[in-house]
Amino acid sequence: MQGNNPTVENNSGGGLSVFYKTLRELKLPVEKTLKPIEEASTKDIQIVVQSKNFDINSVEVEDWVNKGGILVYLSSDNLSLFKVSLTPEIKGNMKIYHMNKGIIIVEQPSYITNKTLMSNTSNAYELLNEICSKPYRNICFAEGYLFSEIEEKSLWDFIPIEGKFIIYQVVLIGIAFFYYKGKRFGKALPLYDEVERDENEYLYSTASLYRVVKCWDLIAQNYYKSLLREIRFSSENLVEYWEKENLPALSKAKKVYEFMENKNTRVKRKKYVEMISSIEQLKDILKKRRDINWKNLKKTQ
Repeated sequence: MQGNNPTVENNSGGGLSVFYKTLRELKLPVEKTLKPIEEASTKDIQIVVQSKNFDINSVEVEDWVNKGGILVYLSSDNLSLFKVSLTPEIKGNMKIYHMNKGIIIVEQPSYITNKTLMSNTSNAYELLNEICSKPYRNICFAEGYLFSEIEEKSLWDFIPIEGKFIIYQVVLIGIAFFYYKGKRFGKALPLYDEVERDENEYLYSTASLYRVVKCWDLIAQNYYKSLLREIRFSSENLVEYWEKENLPALSKAKKVYEFMENKNTRVKRKKYVEMISSIEQLKDILKKRRDINWKNLKKTQ
């Protein structure tokens, strides 16, 4: 499980996947790297999340920054960051430390997590603006320090093989017992509800950040892709699928299809908002149909 690991591939609340994918969809040169800071080019901005494997006070990091490197340090530590006392420049919620030719930008890691971006994008936008104001070749999320921390041995690794075998047996017996008895802990959610919830969390988080930077075309494109995923098992296009399934609001589906497949490069914000609203209505129609199908399926069981 990914849990709350602050990595760019983690889609859960504690991950940074929304922020990372947003930078990519904004066509910024962003990538993930496992290289340590001292091996990176000073032309590339390095983003590092605080961990016990990364020492902000190390000689290697200090030398790299002094040579002109730009380090974005995501840390919740309120203690003094550096051996040498430096007075930071305060810009919003960020602290910016100037060190010879380079700088260190310090920001709270929670500001750009997927969970936070569901409700607040202002701090993420503030950081994005600061990053984009600097000269750089690439924006690199240096995750080598996190990776080694995640890979550390847990208590499970020290359990002998005989002990693991006994635990496996107990777990399997427990599963068989509850399956036989038909027990459930709480109301079970249909699988499609689980999938839809995860997809929508990412969709709304990304759309919220795009709205701040006024990327209405990307918002509409994301919503449209989300709608197409709903009919991903069909070989027809949106209109053909709507006609075949005899779904309501066919005219609305046609308008959305024609707009998204043949949209002009110059489109007003009002038109994008109208299309996004229409896509939401079409998604709602599909959801209601799934709910009905699910209830009918349950009745036959």
